[in-house]
Amino acid sequence: MSEFSIVTIVKGRRKQLANLLESVKASTMLPHDIQIVCMDNLDGITIPDNLNVNLHLINETHELPLAAARNRGVAAAKTDNVIFIDVDCIVSPSLFANMLMRVQADTIITAYPLYLPMLPETGSYDDLMHQAVAHPAREHIPVGVPVEHLQFWSLIFAVRKQTFEKIGGFDESFIGYGAEDTDFAMMFHEANMALIFVHDYVLHQYHNKHDPPVNHFHSIIENATRYRQKWNVLPMQRWLKAFAAMGLIKIDQADHITVLQNPSDYQIKNSISPNPY
Repeated sequence: MSEFSIVTIVKGRRKQLANLLESVKASTMLPHDIQIVCMDNLDGITIPDNLNVNLHLINETHELPLAAARNRGVAAAKTDNVIFIDVDCIVSPSLFANMLMRVQADTIITAYPLYLPMLPETGSYDDLMHQAVAHPAREHIPVGVPVEHLQFWSLIFAVRKQTFEKIGGFDESFIGYGAEDTDFAMMFHEANMALIFVHDYVLHQYHNKHDPPVNHFHSIIENATRYRQKWNVLPMQRWLKAFAAMGLIKIDQADHITVLQNPSDYQIKNSISPNPY
């Protein structure tokens, strides 16, 4: 089977990264190389033995340059097959083999997430999988056949490097949190790439999350506006409608967004979700 590279990006999340690398090391197939792109600094990163890990420090003025960091990781990857893994993931031992069997020049391959209710002390998939729950919107997506492209997000996916370059990579004009995944899905759909799920899993390690993510309010508004200009439709509509219901924004009939006020500290604090997903 073909060699492959792993790309992950990280800011903080040192324990999650250690757990991810532990799970990678337990895989039935080891990557040729792992490209870790750090959006903060290189402090506190521990590299296990027998993994070829390369560290990169991305120097961007924005505090969360997600698109640029992912593109940097692919540029550094040393093989033709690239598997993107979110730093919050723990991978099943069989995941890489199952994904690589399906990667072709016209496909984006992904897998199903299961969600842990805690940040575990270990990266052992077998020890943790019975504690994880499925995402109710994801568990019924069919396996092995092309599915609607907007089912994509960058938690876990495999792509050939040439395919990624043909798509154009992640659009770096989306800065910070929100819409860069959906934009990438639109671009690979325009390029006639199929999104296919394999019957395998990643475990998502718990971290505090906001629903709606008012902690990323400004970048979500900026990226939603950028997306509407590019694709003539508003993305992230559930979040935007929630912002509107909170009195933070107004959306007119032409889908223009007007910011009415910034979220308060109280609104940010009380938006933390108890759900693991």
